[in-house]
Amino acid sequence: MTNYGLVTRVVVCFAFGLMHSPLYAQGRDLTATQLDAIVRTDLEKCSVQGEQLKSGRIDPATIIPTRNAREFPRKRIARTLHGMWRGRILGDDKDVRVDYFWIFDTKRSEGLIIAQRTGRQTMARLRPLANAPKLSYLLCAHEGYFPSKDAPQIQEFVKVSDNIDEAPRILYESTGLRLKDARPTLEALWRGLVRTGYFQSLNAVAFAGGFFKPLQIRRVPSEVGPALTSLKWDAEYYGGGQTAIKFTRGEPIKGVEYAQFVGTTTPSGDFLVSSPGNGKLWKVEAFAGGNYDLGFDSVVLGPLEP
Repeated sequence: MTNYGLVTRVVVCFAFGLMHSPLYAQGRDLTATQLDAIVRTDLEKCSVQGEQLKSGRIDPATIIPTRNAREFPRKRIARTLHGMWRGRILGDDKDVRVDYFWIFDTKRSEGLIIAQRTGRQTMARLRPLANAPKLSYLLCAHEGYFPSKDAPQIQEFVKVSDNIDEAPRILYESTGLRLKDARPTLEALWRGLVRTGYFQSLNAVAFAGGFFKPLQIRRVPSEVGPALTSLKWDAEYYGGGQTAIKFTRGEPIKGVEYAQFVGTTTPSGDFLVSSPGNGKLWKVEAFAGGNYDLGFDSVVLGPLEP
C-alpha cells in the first residue's frame, strides 16, 4: 500500500529547499553488490526484518533507481527467450518434483509450457547453457491472490538450449504425443495434445499445460529514465488433478499474462526485473473458463544473452 504521507513529505521538502542539495539531485545510486541482490531471486525476499511480506508492500531495498536503469534491445530479449527451459519449484508446501519445462519460439511468437507430477523429469539430462539465463517467479504467501499460497514459492526456469529442434522429442517423452510432421510448430504440438484428448484423461496426480501466442515484446517509454520493457502474451491453459487451480478437465482457461520490466546491469550481466517497485508486477488473469487472478511479487529474467 502506498504511504501517501511519506510521499507528501518528500515532495514538500523537495519543493521548499532541497533542490540545491547535490546529493539529492543526483538520486540514489546502488552498488554492484546491491544490484546483484535485487536480481537474485530467493525466498528470503518474502520477509522484511522478520515480518512476512504483505500484498502490495514494497521493500525499498529491491527498487532499482533511475541511475541504475538500463534499456536493452527488443531483439536481444527475444533471442534470450528463444529456446528450451527446464523448470523447477522451490519452497512449495507440497511435493515439488515436477516434470516442468517451457519452450519459446520467438520467431513464430509462440510458447508452450508443461507441468505435471509424473515421477520423471523429461529435461533432466539437458545441462544449462554457459552463463545460462534464468526466468524466476517469486510468489510470497499472503492474501489477495488466487489461488492463495500457504508457503512462499519460487518457480524457476533455466535455459538448456538456444534452439527448439528437440521440442517434438521432449513432448513425446513427456506426454507420448507423436505427430507425422517431423518439424511441427509449437502450436501444432499443442493442438495435437488437445486433439488427442491428453488433457481429458488423468495423466498424473496433477498436471497442467499452457500455450501462449502471440508473444509481444515492446519498448514502453518511462516517465523518468530509460524505457521499460513490456512482455505480454495471450494464453490458453488446460489441467487436471490436484492442482491449486480448479481446472475443469478437458475445458480450457483463456487469459493473458503481462508485465513491465526495468533493465539493469550487474557484475553478473544484464537483467530485467518486474515487481511492484520496478515497472509493473507480472499478472496472470483469466478471461474465460476459470477463476484465476495472480500477481507475482517479483519476476527476473537474465542474464540476457549477447
